[in-house]
Amino acid sequence: MGVILHIIVVGFHHAHGPIVEYAYPPFPGQAEQTVLTRLEVPEEWSLLPFLALPDGSHQSDEDFTYFHLPPVKSRKDVASTLFGISCNRQILTKDLVVKTDDVTRSSVQKAIVVLATQPIFGVLRQRLAVVTAAWFGQKDFTQTEILAQFYDSLNATVSESIPDSAFLMGTSLRELVKKFKYKVLVLLKLLLLEKRVIFFGYPVETLCTYQYSLMSLVPGLLKALQDTGSPLLDSQEVYMRSMSKTPAHSTDKQELFKYLGLPLHIFGEGSFFQPYLPLQQIDILQDPRTRSYIIGTTNAIFLHNRDCGTDVIVNTEPGTIEFLQDSLSGILSLTSADRRWMDEIIQAVNESGSTDSQTEYAGSDDYLRAKFEEYILTLLSSVKHAQKVTQTEDSTEGMGNPSDRDMTADYGTYFIRAWQQTPNYQLWNDYVDWELLNEIVAPGHPCQGNFSLAHVQRRLANQLKDMRIDKNLVPLKQSFSRAMTTSRERLSNVFDSVWQEFEKLQPEEGPQPTSLEPGIYRPRSRESSLAEGKGLVRSTSTNRGQEPTARSIPDPDAIPDDDSNDAISPPVSYKSLSRRTSMQQQPASRTSSATASPFGTEGGRDVLERV
Repeated sequence: MGVILHIIVVGFHHAHGPIVEYAYPPFPGQAEQTVLTRLEVPEEWSLLPFLALPDGSHQSDEDFTYFHLPPVKSRKDVASTLFGISCNRQILTKDLVVKTDDVTRSSVQKAIVVLATQPIFGVLRQRLAVVTAAWFGQKDFTQTEILAQFYDSLNATVSESIPDSAFLMGTSLRELVKKFKYKVLVLLKLLLLEKRVIFFGYPVETLCTYQYSLMSLVPGLLKALQDTGSPLLDSQEVYMRSMSKTPAHSTDKQELFKYLGLPLHIFGEGSFFQPYLPLQQIDILQDPRTRSYIIGTTNAIFLHNRDCGTDVIVNTEPGTIEFLQDSLSGILSLTSADRRWMDEIIQAVNESGSTDSQTEYAGSDDYLRAKFEEYILTLLSSVKHAQKVTQTEDSTEGMGNPSDRDMTADYGTYFIRAWQQTPNYQLWNDYVDWELLNEIVAPGHPCQGNFSLAHVQRRLANQLKDMRIDKNLVPLKQSFSRAMTTSRERLSNVFDSVWQEFEKLQPEEGPQPTSLEPGIYRPRSRESSLAEGKGLVRSTSTNRGQEPTARSIPDPDAIPDDDSNDAISPPVSYKSLSRRTSMQQQPASRTSSATASPFGTEGGRDVLERV
């Protein structure tokens, strides 16, 4: 049997919901298909359609889902957990070239699924995306030849001897550290404690990737997920047979891990791991036989269901961890050594740039994986060393020897005690001896010891970067700019209002002819002129040949009461302006001091103030 088991098509039916419409090779007992139709699936896979088409998949043009299926009792070729990856897309009905009778909605939504015996999602994802896009691009779902060719191509290229790098493809430790920062180590400790954890977020592919990235932190765990499909599965005997008690003389890392009792048997009987869990599988979480689980969901109902007995909720969008049991918060609190160690990791990721390019080793996924492998190996060695110290603490030989001190305190005393109660620890502890572990890994936390100035500087640099001052100040800058603009407009309006009121309080002035426009005569009464102290005027003659001369104003009593002498002044011309200029340059005819009136020209006369 090869690694690739089936290529399956899941469609959304208007009456039945998600259904399996195609399988290649056909399921046992079924004939090969030429058209899409509803298929009967094994009872153990009855929820396959809901896993392939997750909740809210219609909101995105393309999304991927990772999920696990339990083995089928009636099939000898399916003896352990199967790993599925689906790519779902949708197309408008009006764009289809061929429409079948079951197409009754405005859009058609389908997913192509690849079932494999190993979790090699990174190897399958890109090729699955290309084939799905090509099949939808045909706009004719009755053409299924491309799906059969896809299966043959995968079987020819994916062999049973899968390299370790293939399991790590698709995971991203850099993104995990960027999102959760110091809480990555909290998640790792949660994994070791076998608690009930729910990952909540969207999109589904990101949700699944975070979980698989977390699994990759434990050396060799991605190759030991054969019992994750159901809480009833347990391959402890297989795990024990895979371990080796003979010293590893080869340079193969996997052989070395087996020698040290790795990977830890975290998912055994009673444990469940489902990267994406639909609402139809909630009964597994409520089953009393399920003692621990790690699942991912996009449905908020899981967050409020008390029957699930959830211990921790991990929200992937903001990168937060919510403890529903208060005691867990203290057990999983990071020690000073833990924080110093995480400071180094976070700084390496921050300084390596914002891209995932592997041009530099520091901050890359390989660097991060090596650091976490070191942490776990020293943790195991320190626990075994503490057992030796406990056994010899009453002897005189061990008294006062610094190398015999308990080194587990740097990992958290309460955490060590809680971990020692888990099945994965007890199985590992029964298998590995102190002498075996001490030959390879020295005990002690990677950052044991006191604080140094470099640690303080690193901590401050990471905290300042986490604050994202530049990004957080953008809304403040925008608010300040809007406030300044609004204040400037209001101040301008107030100034205009005050200026208008000020102008209303000023005495009215006649128009100043500053252009070549004709002047408008506004008659003035005799009483007003006398009251304002008018004495001398310059008359502007309408006769262009006569230059204007200064004269005295007659006695006011001799002036008639009517305004018959008033006349509208003619339009001002260039010549009249020149006459006025020459007139102003002539000496005054009277010796009395006089000043020009501010009232300008009125009725063809320039009024002067009388002294």
